[in-house]
Amino acid sequence: MNERRSRQSPPPHSTSPLLISLLGVGLLFFLFFGVKSLLSREADTPVALEQTSTTQSTSNSATGDSSRPTASDTAPSTPSQPSSNPVSTSPVATTPAATTPTEPQAAFKMTTVDDSYFSDALFIGDSRTDGLCLYSTPGACKHFCTESLTIFTIMTKKLDAYGFPDLRSLLQGMQFGKVYIMLGINECGSDTNEFAKEYRRVVEEIRQYQPHALIYIQSICYVTQSYEERDSQFATSNIKKKNEAIKQLANDKDIFYLEVNDCLNDGTDHLPAEYTGDGAHLKANYYYLWHDYLLQHAVVDAEHPWPIDESEQVGAKVEDP
Repeated sequence: MNERRSRQSPPPHSTSPLLISLLGVGLLFFLFFGVKSLLSREADTPVALEQTSTTQSTSNSATGDSSRPTASDTAPSTPSQPSSNPVSTSPVATTPAATTPTEPQAAFKMTTVDDSYFSDALFIGDSRTDGLCLYSTPGACKHFCTESLTIFTIMTKKLDAYGFPDLRSLLQGMQFGKVYIMLGINECGSDTNEFAKEYRRVVEEIRQYQPHALIYIQSICYVTQSYEERDSQFATSNIKKKNEAIKQLANDKDIFYLEVNDCLNDGTDHLPAEYTGDGAHLKANYYYLWHDYLLQHAVVDAEHPWPIDESEQVGAKVEDP
């Protein structure tokens, strides 16, 4: 009886074949989708790297450096090696330092001197300059001036000066450290363009004979208002136009423009009536104003030192014939 019962009852721990089959199918299903998912992730990974590599390559090719990291890899910094791109390795196209506005070449300044500054100077001009040298002589200067002298006649005018018959001979025979020019009042009736053109030619010829001299172009001085009203060719507007034309000849390096009207102005751009007897020329006791202006507007540099040491600055010393 007991033996029969044991044969009819299954063992308590036996597993049904159906359950085993289901577990097997589930395991296969899990393995299949797990492997598929893994393969899919591996297949996606090269695509992302390729995109990163392409972006990096594009970025580096723009800079010409295939080894440079992308912006996402490092903070912006100065490259440790020069780029192979000609644009980045070529010098920056800038104006040479010697010619920039901030350099000493253009940054000259006027200084105040005394009469010894004029010891190697030559003054060229008409009757106005003649009056300056007669009544308020700038130091021991030399001068070539006479009434009615113009820019058109300055080089050919016969005027015995220090043993020379004309200005051209004087400039060829003596060397000066400074040359002062004031011409133009007698040319007020001439065409401004022709006047400026001839003025330029004269300055260039002076430079040819005096290669180391400072050249000072002085403005044409105004006349009184009443003098202008009598003769419109001497109008301030005409004088200003001519002054502006000759001002362009200055290079602020070795040719300078001096606005002498700054010290001879009644406030309306005319010569003060009390300074003159005829409306155009200064009275003797007012030439000092012009003289003082020149003393306060002098250029001193390495090539034109002051005070002048005559024992060393032989080239700047005037050599009398």
